[in-house]
Amino acid sequence: MKWTHGLYLFLSVVMAAGCASPKIGYDYDRNTRFTDYRTYEWGPDAPHTVGDPRIDNRLLDARIRSAIAGELHSKGFTAPAQGLPDFYVAYHAGVKDLMKGSSTQNYIGDLAHGTHTTISDIQPYSEGALLIDVVDAASRQLVWQASATTEVEPGMTAEERDRRIQQIVRAMLAPFPPK
Repeated sequence: MKWTHGLYLFLSVVMAAGCASPKIGYDYDRNTRFTDYRTYEWGPDAPHTVGDPRIDNRLLDARIRSAIAGELHSKGFTAPAQGLPDFYVAYHAGVKDLMKGSSTQNYIGDLAHGTHTTISDIQPYSEGALLIDVVDAASRQLVWQASATTEVEPGMTAEERDRRIQQIVRAMLAPFPPK
């Protein structure tokens, strides 16, 4: 079963960003009765790998799973005692390397004679994104999805990564279930 229906487009984990606020959005099926949802399990598919060691590692997987499970439990969702859960949850992550820059132009001289100079500052950075999917267990249809993107800060400690991922997942799951 495909969980994202082609949504693996360069999605990456939001491992960190010092001061930068993540951009968070969500969407859902308005015909779904979320009030009926009480139990969940992790999606039965194997974790999707993207071929990037920044994403494909058990430390990051454990952090993300722990943050998602903690938020769902704080909202009262539990594992089913037996049988099918009401919904499955899955996440997808990735990192994209980008460049950002700015330039400044200066004019030195008088109106008749002078020189233009341009100073450019180009900096590489990585942008991470995280998707959280909620799939109805009975219909196997995606019914809710949140996304977050932010600049990745590679120099974080393990504790800083834990806190940052928890903050981002909390913000992503704040509107779940929709009212």
